[in-house]
Amino acid sequence: MPDKGFYDGREQALVKHTFIERYLRDQLPKVSRFGTFTFVDLFAGPWKSRCESYSDTSFGIAMIQMRLAKQRQADLGHSVRMVAHLVEKENFAELEMAVAGIEDIEIHLYNGRAEDHASTIHRKIGADGFRFIVIDPKGIPDPTKFSELIAAPNSEVLINFMFQFANRFAHTEKMPPLGRWLSLVASNSDWQTDLGELTGQEREDRITDMAREALAKIGGYDFAPSITVDEADADRTLYKLIYLTRHALGLKVFRDAQSLALEVQSSMRSERKAKKRSQTSGMEDLFASEGVVVTGERSAKFLERGRRLGKQSALQTIQAAGSKGLTWKKVWTGVLDDWPITEKELAWECSKWKNDGLVQISDWGKSRRPNDAQIISMSDLTL
Repeated sequence: MPDKGFYDGREQALVKHTFIERYLRDQLPKVSRFGTFTFVDLFAGPWKSRCESYSDTSFGIAMIQMRLAKQRQADLGHSVRMVAHLVEKENFAELEMAVAGIEDIEIHLYNGRAEDHASTIHRKIGADGFRFIVIDPKGIPDPTKFSELIAAPNSEVLINFMFQFANRFAHTEKMPPLGRWLSLVASNSDWQTDLGELTGQEREDRITDMAREALAKIGGYDFAPSITVDEADADRTLYKLIYLTRHALGLKVFRDAQSLALEVQSSMRSERKAKKRSQTSGMEDLFASEGVVVTGERSAKFLERGRRLGKQSALQTIQAAGSKGLTWKKVWTGVLDDWPITEKELAWECSKWKNDGLVQISDWGKSRRPNDAQIISMSDLTL
């Protein structure tokens, strides 16, 4: 996991980098069969890095995980080509220096705006291999400028959607790229007026859903879940990390990585709040210890609620299928697309339902948890 010592004052980046590290660690072995893995960072930075190895940056974390995966595959007798395309406009000289000593990854650097290089990168990558694209700008980009790159097959994408900017301007004409983005899935021409009438969580959910659905539409993706990253010292959303995948396996990896990232966020925010209380009161706070989570912390509550509602959603899905039932894969992919619960957590809950006589699972035998092909339906007693 990224070293927390490098993130004082930029705690939100720790959440993002925890996700990226866990995602790459888990996904790289699974996509090695493609023969080539390509990492693309369209806004590479580095920004405020405090580590000589740049292991506190997105591209630095990617380089580490790619090199580890390449060595692991070599140990297994497999050859995997690792490639990186990094774009930077403002800190290009530092980026060049940061990657100068890396020889076991094929690195391509681009000086300038991401929009000007996206098509070139797409052509250079070609049709072979698997690509993971990170789009992490300071503001709101126009994602249609990257459509050729993100719509390619065998791709997954992570986009930083700056919600605070979007929340401020989504109902106005003051941010044209945002208007073009959200209008792709607008239900009518007065969508901005309608949005202006919404407040609070309802407004946040509507803006986020529009952003997710538009990105999925641009790239032809089946799943577009998101992670909420909060301000370090306030219970407000700072940005959303929107993840795009066409595959159930990608969705599973995402939820595993999200769970860890939000647990890190919860612990980090609890620790910061406790330290502030301690400074104000002059007394040591129990929750100032590293890893201790304050009861009611926003991220912890979000995870708890999401897991509870995810389990409810799964049961409702099984009930709706009637006596015919449906495959476990259909159950968990539908739930994980909407709720922050892992496939493993949901599978163990389903096993508990089976043991309690609430559901029945085909070909159960000595199984401990359902597999993708097994048919799940409500038990005869509950129909």
